[in-house]
Amino acid sequence: MTFKPHSAGASDRVQRRREQTARQLLEAARKVLAQKGYHGTKIVDIARTAHVGVGTFYLYYPTKDALFVELVEDTVARLKGELDQVRATLPDAVEQSRMRTLTFFRFAQENRELFRIVFGHGASFHDVVRHCQEQFILDMQESLEAGTSSGAFHDANSAIWAQALIGMSLQVVSWWIEQEDVPIEDVARSLSDLALFGLARR
Repeated sequence: MTFKPHSAGASDRVQRRREQTARQLLEAARKVLAQKGYHGTKIVDIARTAHVGVGTFYLYYPTKDALFVELVEDTVARLKGELDQVRATLPDAVEQSRMRTLTFFRFAQENRELFRIVFGHGASFHDVVRHCQEQFILDMQESLEAGTSSGAFHDANSAIWAQALIGMSLQVVSWWIEQEDVPIEDVARSLSDLALFGLARR
């Protein structure tokens, strides 16, 4: 069988269009979600914002929930990228800890509605949350071990501390997203102080 010379190029263009449409749907879902909340968001709203037909939506996602699971996973990947950048650019363990906490909460502020869905008290994406936690716990454990090796942190069981710190952060963010008058910088600073210095008077 012979192939036309342009077949591979045509296939690449189709793939790029598919990826572009998928990205448009994700971004449209992000915008509509911020405006209308999860329950107020309809598939027709997402399709209209993405400038595609409802039929096209169903070619990519069988349900609204399926799209939001991918949106959450995409958002988590972006957050992890920002946290990795902090770790790569700040060698000082204490400063890195503070900036990672601030980066996490600023990211939550920028994606407030999505965080409300995932981490709020009425969250329905428990499997996604558990997967997120596992990723961030491993990252935190690595950071704690590096801080201990450098002498910045006490010797301790890094696995237990990582579980405690990520659990504390997620609990605080699930509370904060329902508060409209608590500055994000205050939340990040308070959490960092607690993590770094504990409860006892210095």
